[in-house]
Amino acid sequence: MRTPLTDAALERITRLGARRIEFDLERLPILLERLGAPHRRLPPIVHVTGTNGKGSVVACLNAMLSQQGVKVQRFISPYLSRPTEQVLLADGEISDQAYAQALTQVADVNDGAPLPVFEAMTAAAFLCFANSPADVLLLECGMGGRLDSTNVVPEVCVSVVTPVDLDHQAFLGPDTASIAREKAGIFRAGVPVVANPQDADAVAVVQGAAEALGCPLHLAGRDWSIDSATGAYEGIRRLSLPPPGLHGDHQWRNAALAVAVMEVLSERAGVVRPPDAGTVAALSGVRLPARFHQVRHPDIARQIWVDGGHNVHAATAAAAALAALPSLPLTLVVGILDNRPVAPFLSAFAHLNPVVTGVPILHQPPYAVGTPSSPNRIAAIAREIGLAGQHAPSWQQALELINPRRRVLITGSLYLVGEVLQTMPPC
Repeated sequence: MRTPLTDAALERITRLGARRIEFDLERLPILLERLGAPHRRLPPIVHVTGTNGKGSVVACLNAMLSQQGVKVQRFISPYLSRPTEQVLLADGEISDQAYAQALTQVADVNDGAPLPVFEAMTAAAFLCFANSPADVLLLECGMGGRLDSTNVVPEVCVSVVTPVDLDHQAFLGPDTASIAREKAGIFRAGVPVVANPQDADAVAVVQGAAEALGCPLHLAGRDWSIDSATGAYEGIRRLSLPPPGLHGDHQWRNAALAVAVMEVLSERAGVVRPPDAGTVAALSGVRLPARFHQVRHPDIARQIWVDGGHNVHAATAAAAALAALPSLPLTLVVGILDNRPVAPFLSAFAHLNPVVTGVPILHQPPYAVGTPSSPNRIAAIAREIGLAGQHAPSWQQALELINPRRRVLITGSLYLVGEVLQTMPPC
């Protein structure tokens, strides 16, 4: 589905000359007030932050809420193929025309001032959500939390923290404690927090921030848990979860985090019921593009997987998921931005002894930070850490050159995987 109207509206905003990312919340609240304060007319909000797993947790929540008949809106980022993927209304993805109209309204009210594209998209999304009926809004942070554009909402129902690890250090800080402080910036006084930060330093920061604000904290491992071998969940309730529709052991933890959120949300949003066997059964049907799944090549019969993980934590999870599959020689087709730690990312797969093929990334959202690494550089770094490294002018040509008996994982950037998914559908 093409989005020519939305693309034209975004191009108009891009021409205003703002930097792609500006970490402040001074400009956007003023702009939203000029738009009629749509951020004050939203359904009850579940605000989701974290380094990895945000999209998976939101997808799991959407599946369970929908199973209960709850009307759900979602704001997600980044998009893979088209900008309208970011704004999901209760009846589905927003239309090109409706999103373009909202973006045009934002640009008109902005009156020519510099405006980062993600801020404009957030404002337009709030306009669309405010003008469309729903029971719950699942609001995913773009980057960080404290100064993320989504954090302009005055009230939230539940704050959610997915695993926290190193990513975007230039903006969020050099270590997991610093990054966790930015993530905890979405907490509201007295509002419950459901969290699975995992890293010990991040756990300490989340606990301290919640205590300082009087937020009831529901922490993984302490207040709820999941046994991925049996699906046994213990939280406020005891439930048996089905295997998640998303592949990988880490998806059990994301699914359990979503169930813990449902338990808390049911106490704060009248339309939401506590999760029961019927509610959690919806987890088995969750699908999410670019989160470790197979795709089908129109001409080549082989195992091709895609995963949009772009940091070491995500690479480690993908490598573990690969290791759980029947053994096959592995080729990584990697396109990654130059602001990512390429060597540590590739090293996460080293125990699988892959061949690494560097490829270019051709398309990025207008708010993307960083430029694509050259295929030559990716191949050279692979060789420096002891892996076989090569490069190809495109991911399509890389697939043509790879022996059909090898398993392939296309990874390194959601933007690369977005290109792939336009051609190769999920199996």
